[in-house]
Amino acid sequence: MDKLSIIIGLLKKAVSTIDIKVYTISIIIASFIWFIMTMSDNYTERVEFPVQYSNFPPGLVLVNKPAEEISVDVKSQGFELASVALAKNIYVNIDLNNIEFRKSKYGRYVASIATKSFRYNIVNQLQVDDVGKDFVPDSVYFVFDSLITREVPIRFNSKMSYSDGYINYGEPQITPAYVKATGPSIDIRRLKYVYTSMLEKDNVNGDYSGLVSLKAEKDINYNIKEVNVVQEVAKYSEFTFKRKVKLLTNIPNLRAKLFPQKVDILCSMPLPDYKKLSDTVFNLTVRIDSLDVLHKKKLLIDISSIPMNADNIRLSNESVEYIIIDKK
Repeated sequence: MDKLSIIIGLLKKAVSTIDIKVYTISIIIASFIWFIMTMSDNYTERVEFPVQYSNFPPGLVLVNKPAEEISVDVKSQGFELASVALAKNIYVNIDLNNIEFRKSKYGRYVASIATKSFRYNIVNQLQVDDVGKDFVPDSVYFVFDSLITREVPIRFNSKMSYSDGYINYGEPQITPAYVKATGPSIDIRRLKYVYTSMLEKDNVNGDYSGLVSLKAEKDINYNIKEVNVVQEVAKYSEFTFKRKVKLLTNIPNLRAKLFPQKVDILCSMPLPDYKKLSDTVFNLTVRIDSLDVLHKKKLLIDISSIPMNADNIRLSNESVEYIIIDKK
């Protein structure tokens, strides 16, 4: 029998005498003991954790975005490091109650704080043995502004297309007309108007009335979220007015006859405005202020007293001819 056959036979005999269950349990116990011993040792690991800030100074509002996460070398037992790494809701709270701010030339309050100054708080909150000095970022920068409230007028923001023959009539009626806006003083003082969110309507042929929300602005809060808006819509048409052309002159005793003496005025306007018109609107005049004008064959017509909302105004004659009938 060769040596290889002898060795194989000895191995088969040894394996046959081993209890597989006992062997498996022994391996598990040994592994557990090794794990406990290993996790009991101290390790240093780079850990990144979220940050929350509390106790903001009263009457001030944060206007910048400080660091949301801080990373640092954490030294502790393996079990403690594992609990920090596996925790889902763990964060470090930074209390701003005793932080001193300085006022900038722009009227805001600023502070720069070294993150290593939070070392003691971080150790306690994470429940680890120690943390290193190499924090990232190495400091946290805060910018605060005074929190003020001011009443600001509201403007209706809309894109409306109207059916043929219709037009918006007058300014929209907004209720309430003002909103109390609260936010950083530098932003509130610059705020001239608060606009509604964009309202888009097509083929409008009647009055609009409804609630419209206010357009959100960063860092600014309103005491109301929406306003009631009424926008009147009127039918408009084209109308014709006949008016006599009047002669204005500063030349004494000058009289002239104009041709034509009356001119048609054509314009478009809302029907409600047309019903309110009087004979005093649309005054037509021509002017002779010097004898040099008498060398011209025609005089241009000026139009005045144009009513509100009158549009697309045209004259049947842009000028008139004249003859001098008396000049002493």
